[in-house]
Amino acid sequence: MNGVVRSALALALITCTAAACSGGEPARPTASPAAATSALQSPGEGRGPSPSPSPSPPAVTLEEASRALDAFLDTDDVLRQAGAGRWALLLTQDGQRPITIAEIHSREGRPARYAWDHRTVLVPRQSGRSTVWFAATARRRDASGEVRTAVFTFVRQGEDGPWRNSFASLLYPGEKPPSVALDADGYATALESRDASVAISPNLMGPLHATVAEEGPKGYASGLIAPGPQTTGFYDEISKTKETAKADDCMNYESIFASAPNYPIFALRTRDGGAMMLYTLIRTSSWTPNPQGLKCGEGRPVAVPAAARWLLSPVKDLFIRQKRQIVETQQYVSAVPPKASTAPAHVVGYEGIVTGGSNR
Repeated sequence: MNGVVRSALALALITCTAAACSGGEPARPTASPAAATSALQSPGEGRGPSPSPSPSPPAVTLEEASRALDAFLDTDDVLRQAGAGRWALLLTQDGQRPITIAEIHSREGRPARYAWDHRTVLVPRQSGRSTVWFAATARRRDASGEVRTAVFTFVRQGEDGPWRNSFASLLYPGEKPPSVALDADGYATALESRDASVAISPNLMGPLHATVAEEGPKGYASGLIAPGPQTTGFYDEISKTKETAKADDCMNYESIFASAPNYPIFALRTRDGGAMMLYTLIRTSSWTPNPQGLKCGEGRPVAVPAAARWLLSPVKDLFIRQKRQIVETQQYVSAVPPKASTAPAHVVGYEGIVTGGSNR
């Protein structure tokens, strides 16, 4: 292991275990004399209503989350530049695991380099859970000077477990992150999977998004999610690809979207009473020879899409005799309005990459 990799690994372990991954319970605030007096009084005694109960101490503090975010962004960059993909992979889980593998292999050892600033953590109050998480945003500048805002989530298993990156997406150019509601201490509020106080419950956002991508503006879910490049835009793209595949290659083409049941959904309350939702979809696209007529597509060379060439050899796998499949892992940021609103949800961020493929 060379010196650069060893230094990066040391940074990851030291920062993660000693700072970002510390899981000790924060000190509980001492009750004020007024609160103690109120607790001793009988119902009806005292002046005015009883004070609201103090919020439970957070399982993750803002300071812990900030250290974890800094450690990840700094360590991940060093590891990738050093070619230590195996160590970079240890910093991830859930949808970010296959995405990281694809990024390492598809770039052929030449990872992109980014500069980060304007880092912000969004930490929900959580208690009594073995798994805790927080979200974060950071402004990313690439080598060409393009600036985008990234949205992350990090998850920790157990009080002493390491923080791992579960989700990472990019807001559309010029888009601002949804305004998350914060309490007086700066903490956010997480929504449960089936929270019904918003127009679309977190557990339904992925399936409805998938439906719009497949069925377009005429589908039953189109009124719930606004048109956009990764909603109705996907439907238009699929329709055109079907026509081209049939006319040029004698191929049947289909593309199916599905929510990822093994990957978590994250949701935070926004100031307008809605939610910012972070979730993963899996897109599976298939090409098969047309079974009708002369089966003119069988054995005909069909170019491998550029994004899948790291998986499918551009020479060996040009021919499709039975089926070609290409799988993408996609991570989304959406702004969902409150339940009383008639406005649709808006997809405001997207990042996706080819993570699987086969040709036979």
